Amino acid sequence: MIDAPERERIPVTAPPRRPLWPWVAGALVVAAGLVLHSPWLSVSEIDIVGASRADAARRVASTGVGPGAILIWVDTGEIAAAVRRDPWVADVRVERVWPDRLVVEVAEREPALWIEGLGHWMLVSSDGAVVEIASEPGPGILRAALAFDDRRAGDVPVEPVWAELVEMAGVLPPELAARMTLILVGTEVWTEVDGHPVRFGHPIDMADKSRALAALLEEDLPPGSTIDVVSPRRPTVVPVPNPRSEVEG
Repeated sequence: MIDAPERERIPVTAPPRRPLWPWVAGALVVAAGLVLHSPWLSVSEIDIVGASRADAARRVASTGVGPGAILIWVDTGEIAAAVRRDPWVADVRVERVWPDRLVVEVAEREPALWIEGLGHWMLVSSDGAVVEIASEPGPGILRAALAFDDRRAGDVPVEPVWAELVEMAGVLPPELAARMTLILVGTEVWTEVDGHPVRFGHPIDMADKSRALAALLEEDLPPGSTIDVVSPRRPTVVPVPNPRSEVEG
């Protein structure tokens, strides 16, 4: 009997397993892309809060952001900068509200007075910024016809007299400011209130002079008398001379 040759056994090794993390990572990237570009995370509503005078909607649209924009890619800083360029806007905050809203909160400037330029009138806010240009001043607030250089909407002049007038408008009672138009007589500022000529003198310490004027107007003044607040700590009232005494004199 012939012996069968011995068989050589060669061990068979299993092929190395490939790591799963690249597949998982790839799947997550694809899933994230699908989610981020889905209608659920696209802008469907833009809420603009606090803008009554500012044209915030047009400023937002100028950035190219509108319904359908991918919310995560919206540059809120760019939108804020665009809205802030409106002269009426003092501050702005832009916020994403997931999953599909964009909220633009606007803080507007408050009008304080009209200042006359060489060619037009300028509506000035309580922080000194020019917010509007007009051929004639509107009613309801202080007017200063002192012939300043023309400014553009958005400018914030730093002239001392400009700042004096803005501060003055801030301390005057609104109902009193609405009845006043400041004019120059020589180098002095004058106005007329309720039939009383009012002398302010040079345009310095206008806030203190305005407080003194408001206090005097609460008293029973002789009709047509002149109010002098050049020295706000020692204001004076000059009665109208008696016509008979002038003739007799």
